[in-house]
Amino acid sequence: MVLKQLLAAASLGIFAQGLAQQNKTFTGIKGCDALLDAGLQDILVFPEDVAYQKSVNGYYSSENRRLRPSCIVQPQSTSHVSSAIKALSELTGAGNWDIAVRSGGHSDYDNNAVNRGVTIDLSGMNNVALAEPTEPYSWNGTSRLTKSVAQLGPGARWGNVLTDLEEYNLGATGGRSGHVGVGGLLVSGGASYHITQWGMSCDNVVNYEIVLADGSIVEANAKENTDLFKSLKGGGSNLGVVTRFDLRTFTVPSKGIYGGLVFMDWKDLELANAQFLEYASSSSGSPDHLFQVYQSSPGTDDLTIMAMAVSTDGNEESKTFRRFQDMSLKSDMRDKQSLGSLATTIADEGGSHYIPFNGVFQANSKMLDKLADVFADLQNDFAKENVPVSLAFVLQPLPKSPDAPTNGNILGLAESLPADSILFESRATLEASEASYEGIVRAKMARASEELRSFSASMQGHSTYLYMNYANPEQDIIGSYGKSNVEFLKKTAAKYDPNGFFQHRVPGGWKVSRVQS
Repeated sequence: MVLKQLLAAASLGIFAQGLAQQNKTFTGIKGCDALLDAGLQDILVFPEDVAYQKSVNGYYSSENRRLRPSCIVQPQSTSHVSSAIKALSELTGAGNWDIAVRSGGHSDYDNNAVNRGVTIDLSGMNNVALAEPTEPYSWNGTSRLTKSVAQLGPGARWGNVLTDLEEYNLGATGGRSGHVGVGGLLVSGGASYHITQWGMSCDNVVNYEIVLADGSIVEANAKENTDLFKSLKGGGSNLGVVTRFDLRTFTVPSKGIYGGLVFMDWKDLELANAQFLEYASSSSGSPDHLFQVYQSSPGTDDLTIMAMAVSTDGNEESKTFRRFQDMSLKSDMRDKQSLGSLATTIADEGGSHYIPFNGVFQANSKMLDKLADVFADLQNDFAKENVPVSLAFVLQPLPKSPDAPTNGNILGLAESLPADSILFESRATLEASEASYEGIVRAKMARASEELRSFSASMQGHSTYLYMNYANPEQDIIGSYGKSNVEFLKKTAAKYDPNGFFQHRVPGGWKVSRVQS
């Protein structure tokens, strides 16, 4: 009797095991089934799940919100990412499906989204920690580097990062919009409120924890995997999935910075440009941050100017912004506040359709006059043709020699940036319901972008560098880093991903394999 019971139990166990195995692979979708077989069912969601809809609707761009992967894996740890990458990279055979990797989802295009296939959603890996020492730092009037290192998950939002660090009177070179994710910004370059003091955000990363194409987990820093360390500073999605970024930190005022948005009338363009030019042409080392935006409303010729004016040292009387006193300001929202609070001011969660183009231009009066003229002409053109688009030309400082680390990146700025310059983005916004106008808008924006590039190239001091975070998919970002950096990135990618998993199965972003050398 006992023997019969044991045999029955064994048979039932074998049946249950077989049923469980069946349930793991019932989807019929290769990528999703591979993740189930890897034991990741607890972090895998499908179109009928609430978590799936939340993930898709969390994308910044309306274009990406319309894309529907077959499933979404939502890792909570580095080991989860490792298991997912290992399972997916071992799949073979033909099939029209891809893999996307997203952190904050704050991209204008499908760099981090797929239709069909699998999305790896890192938003749950949003930890913010501070390595010792963790006692609050004192402020002595100027920002200085500290020995504390901020350890950030790729899915953390910069608004939360800045707020958490301010408990210790510390800051980091991260995104200015609180909604932007850590991962995408740091592997692309990164502009921040402190770019003039501490350089590109990526230059402040001292260590990466990264999952490679075979699922292995490695560290990359100035002593270990140094080629990978350098290549990750601007290399985008060519190398692996970074699961932790370690950033150096610096002191910030305990009583807050001083700054905010300022809105100006178009009639004050000459004064606004003079103020911006004086700053941008000699911004290296400045504790102030100023970016200026020409902006318009759909269907009108009503042009305005917006600026983000920030004294990161808390100075309420900085000479950088003295010309505001001579303007008829529409609104001045500057105030004493924390960096985290300031980040929420421009924490745009998106939902529209965006068309960007990028360039780097000389900080001189001829270039600024040309930018204003092209902006006004382009908006007038859109208005005449009843194209319901909002247009913005964004001008930011790109300093030649901030106090950045010396271990290098692959951006090529030492060769391609002759002097303190203007980091430029032209940006068109369509409501999601008006996305059918994209072809018209993109064509006109591309022509305007080329007109500006050509004008800049006709003058001394032209830069060929293109900034990944503001670029159009059709712009050659990696190629703009220069031949030697392209070759370095190709060599590094081949070393750490010999089968080209991140070149071919993960197609989002700018791939070094597509650059002719």
